[in-house]
Amino acid sequence: MIWLVLVAVVFVAGGTWLVAKSMRTRAVVLVAGLAAVGVYWMLGRPDLPDDPLEGRIESIEELAKRDPESMRVDQVIALAQKRALENPQDPAPHWIMGKMLEASNNPQGALLAYESALRRDPTNIDVVADLADLRFKMSGQVDTATTQLYQQAFEARPDNLRIGYLAGIGLWLQGKKDEAEAMWAGIDAKASETGPERQMFAALRQMFGIAPPSPGSTAPSSNPPQ
Repeated sequence: MIWLVLVAVVFVAGGTWLVAKSMRTRAVVLVAGLAAVGVYWMLGRPDLPDDPLEGRIESIEELAKRDPESMRVDQVIALAQKRALENPQDPAPHWIMGKMLEASNNPQGALLAYESALRRDPTNIDVVADLADLRFKMSGQVDTATTQLYQQAFEARPDNLRIGYLAGIGLWLQGKKDEAEAMWAGIDAKASETGPERQMFAALRQMFGIAPPSPGSTAPSSNPPQ
């Protein structure tokens, strides 16, 4: 690596030496170049051997077999990228990258990864649900596209009451209140009287300005958002 630095300095300094109009400018360039090499020699790692990606991937693959729990996020992403190149139509590597990017607080990157996975398999419910949740987290809203994702996930997993309730929130915000209320009524009938779901439903209604259901009613009532 030190030889690359030296070659770069020689080329830059040589070019400047040719076009400079005074010995003072040439001297400044020479001193600056030597200083750069000196700083790199003291603070850098000129003795560090090259570490090609192929070699790192082999080490990561060995680690994945030996101790997958110890893998860092960047190692998991690197391995997923390799899998994506090997199997371009497989949505799984893109979904894994999305999960890792979301966990490392890179929602925009995770969004792109989930969308890439979904293009490869529009029926993958794991991806559908994660993409819907991420869109909701990023915007704090349940827009039309997010609603459709939640509806698709709920149709495939009708026991996931949270997803169903969020699909209803999206329908209600689109003005489809009767459809939303019918969905909520069915979900409320499935929810345990003592479980945490009802508190979550109440929090979601409050978040979007939807009045709580009237006592004794079979379907929740609603007020328009403020």
